[in-house]
Amino acid sequence: MQFLKQIDAWDEIMTQAKFTKSIVVANEDRKVEYALEFGDQIRLFGSSGYIVPRRILHNILVSRIEKRNIVMKKRVLSYIPGDRYVTVKCASGDLITCDILVGADGVYSAVRQTLYHELEAKGLLPPKDSEEVILSTVSLVGQTIPLDPEKFPIIKDEHCHFMRIIGDNKPYSWTYFTTKSGSINWTVTQYLSTEQQDDNRVFANTTFDFDQAMDMAYEVMNFPIITGGPGEPTMFDLLKKTTVRMKKVVLEEKLFKTWHHGRVVLLGNACHKMNPSGGSGATNAIHDAITLANYIVSLPHWSEQRDIEHRFKAYQDERMPWIKESYENGKVFKGMVEKSFKATMIRLCSKAVSGVVARNVMMKMGANRPQAAFLKYVPDTGTVPAAPQPSYAFAKEMLEAWALNDPLVDSTVVWAKAENVKNAKNDEKAPASIELVAQRPMDKELIKMARASSAHADIVKASAVMSALSAAKSAALAAAPKSALETFQDTPSKVKKPLDNVN
Repeated sequence: MQFLKQIDAWDEIMTQAKFTKSIVVANEDRKVEYALEFGDQIRLFGSSGYIVPRRILHNILVSRIEKRNIVMKKRVLSYIPGDRYVTVKCASGDLITCDILVGADGVYSAVRQTLYHELEAKGLLPPKDSEEVILSTVSLVGQTIPLDPEKFPIIKDEHCHFMRIIGDNKPYSWTYFTTKSGSINWTVTQYLSTEQQDDNRVFANTTFDFDQAMDMAYEVMNFPIITGGPGEPTMFDLLKKTTVRMKKVVLEEKLFKTWHHGRVVLLGNACHKMNPSGGSGATNAIHDAITLANYIVSLPHWSEQRDIEHRFKAYQDERMPWIKESYENGKVFKGMVEKSFKATMIRLCSKAVSGVVARNVMMKMGANRPQAAFLKYVPDTGTVPAAPQPSYAFAKEMLEAWALNDPLVDSTVVWAKAENVKNAKNDEKAPASIELVAQRPMDKELIKMARASSAHADIVKASAVMSALSAAKSAALAAAPKSALETFQDTPSKVKKPLDNVN
């Protein structure tokens, strides 16, 4: 919530959102097995869960970006790594030079594939990262037109009805929820066996055509649903009101170990594809972006590649524990809806202790409320303190140092101070409560407070020699003859036609 307020999108999103106070899990007899309650979230974390259609959320977020900063019709095929620049190859034939390349292009990321080819050639790629993604489910998804509230009474309520029904003796579950517009978003999920995963691999990274989607629709049309109305409604009642936006997709899951190398870094599904049962994929991608942005803005304009690599490592170190937590939670939620003996036992346990399970998950994940250090701070109102955010503290101190006209402020000291407050609640007073130390020689006592981690140590070492290295390398490069690619990369234009001798 805090970040959405920082970019002035929260109020507009709320006009299109419905408050979700629980997730209700039922069986094919239309009887509720248990409910995961979220009514305490506003008091605990300052906000709660809301349902808003992805298309609407996407449009609102895009509207906050200046149009001149978005270049369309530039599908990335690969890139050429370099010490000073990255050169991106586009399907259009254009080459684009950049200081940093962020691959946020999904589970079948072209950026990741190029990155991994480079690392594999150097013998640096972990074997697990070269394995194929797991094709765990096939989903049929859609959204109805606005419905008649007399036939579908659940859409009348102010809060969102979030329902999940588990199939009896079939590897299916189906989920649907009401929206602010009076429509219902729905998903039917088929859980694939190992053999089915192999059969569906040919469809990976593709969307089935409409006829294939209709074939699955016929298979699931008699699945029962709960609408609060008369009779015995089924999925057919939703399907016949779904005139557009119905599609069939194969969904994947995998957590990659390698997120960065050189000037290239991955984000979101490109480095961690969650099981959709956990419902945390988009949230984690946004949190990735906030954390990575904080580390990027802390880089001076004269940064060396090693400084960039160290920031990328700090980004992965900060995000990985949260990603692993979400990944494991996704497995639990997937286990609740699969059709197997193990899944049945999970559901029985969940029914008995669902409140405890939900609260534990909620307390851990709800504390993760990151903010961007380069935007206006939004006060935190939750009774549960926000989790430490080292990237925020570090970037905030660096930005404050530069604001005091000390561009060469020692980031060793800044990092030490950021670590000194890492266990405090992220509020506006935290960074200001520590006296800005931009003196040299560096304060040894503050340095001792810094956490001993390889990423942080790397930043310390890099920052201590950054100016000297930058000056030395600039002098060496100026004296050295330039290749065709280097000459191309030094060209002021950011979008150029390809060179014949660039492979």
